[in-house]
Amino acid sequence: MLTGELADRLIINLAALIIIANLLSHIHVFRKTILQEHRSVKQDFVLSLVFVALIVGSTSLEVNMGLYGFNTRMIGAMSAGLLGGPLVGFFASMLGGLYVLLTASPAVLAHSEAFSTVCFGLLGAGFYPYFQRGKWKYRDLILLAVFAELFEIFSLLRLTVSMKVAIEAIIEMSIPMMLINVVGLMVFIANFNYVFIQQDAETTRQLQRIGTVTGELMDLFENDRSYADNLSTFIDILMDNFDYSGVMITDRSKILHWRHPDIRLTVDEMTELPLIAVHAMNSGQLETMETPPEGSVWEAALNDNYSAPVPFAVNGQVRGSLVVWVKRTWFQKTIELEFIRIVHNLILFQLSKRELSKQLELTSQAELKALQFQVNPHFLFNALNTISFVCREDSERAVKLLRVLASYFRYSLKQRNFMAPLADEIQHVKDYLRIEEARFEEKLDIRFYEDTESDIPVPILILQPIIENAVRYGISADGYRHVTVRVSRLEGGVSVRIRDRGPGIPEAVLADIAADNDIDDHIGLTNVNRRLKAIYGNEGGLQITSDGDGTVIEIDFYGERQDEQGDR
Repeated sequence: MLTGELADRLIINLAALIIIANLLSHIHVFRKTILQEHRSVKQDFVLSLVFVALIVGSTSLEVNMGLYGFNTRMIGAMSAGLLGGPLVGFFASMLGGLYVLLTASPAVLAHSEAFSTVCFGLLGAGFYPYFQRGKWKYRDLILLAVFAELFEIFSLLRLTVSMKVAIEAIIEMSIPMMLINVVGLMVFIANFNYVFIQQDAETTRQLQRIGTVTGELMDLFENDRSYADNLSTFIDILMDNFDYSGVMITDRSKILHWRHPDIRLTVDEMTELPLIAVHAMNSGQLETMETPPEGSVWEAALNDNYSAPVPFAVNGQVRGSLVVWVKRTWFQKTIELEFIRIVHNLILFQLSKRELSKQLELTSQAELKALQFQVNPHFLFNALNTISFVCREDSERAVKLLRVLASYFRYSLKQRNFMAPLADEIQHVKDYLRIEEARFEEKLDIRFYEDTESDIPVPILILQPIIENAVRYGISADGYRHVTVRVSRLEGGVSVRIRDRGPGIPEAVLADIAADNDIDDHIGLTNVNRRLKAIYGNEGGLQITSDGDGTVIEIDFYGERQDEQGDR
């Protein structure tokens, strides 16, 4: 029977374990290692030793009652797998099991206790992906802990030499052991839950900074201030909103402006471009360098920094570079690099917009070019917010989505022609839909049917507004968004048919679209219809069929301008 004194000792044992968990969750190195997605075997082994220490400590401080010693080793072993992953769970439980095998008392229970310790770690490792996604509930931990204790009872019956000893041990310890370990595991894991919450919050903050920078840069180069003042303000914006230790802007041959608190030299005194910036401008791609070259004027001040430059190319010509320095302790290569790419695209947006503002006449092609550079702030915010949540679930997928987002914006920025191949427009639409699929998950059903491949020229950015309208408004009665895109060949051209299963577009709105009247909720469709009519004539606009079962929008593209539409 569990006396008051023994109960007090057991609670003290549990409290000590919880205090240790709280301390570990606040140690920066341990927290960073736990959160790291891809650890080396060495890192996993070192992390395992921490959990081995918990197993050993819990076993050594066990409360003896009759044949069996009460302890909380299950918490340490299972937490190793739940928090550290498969390798940590394996290493910790094996080493912990070995210790239990050598020290268990009475010896007749040693094999069963050692075996169950190993199984605790492997069981936690098996549920590691689920718990890492942050979807666990206390109910899940209760069921997992109860199952583990039931398994320990089973191992006692199967591996203990004396069945009598096993049964007596089970009668003495099963219920109190189950209660103390269930409560202990919940409290122990809960101590680390805030770490994951903190990680999500930090990722969200960084993504929000991107949105803040977007807003602050939108009109930066459209004011009456000097170009030098704008460069200085631009660098201040980046330094104030990101954890960069330094920022520099260069042209092809010299430093234009920079800011780094550890380097006191002025722009006029710095005649040497960072070598990494030269490499980036020559390659036309983002580059990274862990340390400055030996003998460089940058070496002393920037030796503890990573550097990441990206080149600026306007109208196909490299004009300069943006160089960002980040402290080693802050630099997270996968996500941080994608953030730099997004900032780079935002800067290109401003530079390109500035180039357009210098044109004396606003031709139809210039109008279309301006359309390319219009960033939908809602789409950008939703995309970044979606990626912030995906970071928590799957960092590799988040990186892929960031690359898709960069490709989405890069397509617009790189287009310098009035028309583009249909295949490129289709790929641009697919990039958009990949972002939206991550946002809506199973609530968005996208189906593509490409019966033909064609490089027929079509107006740039002509399909995306239609797809966006279908995703936004095409919500069926079951709450799902079903969008079907079919590309098929016509005589002399190609037909693109987009269908949703939403409630349909009201007749009044359809009439306004046909009349080219501006409509707040469907302005994208109106603009597309106008552009199509301007290119293909009044008969070449959107063909819209809409009722209570959904909306079908069809566009026919031809190789030559169709003055006579004929029978389609």
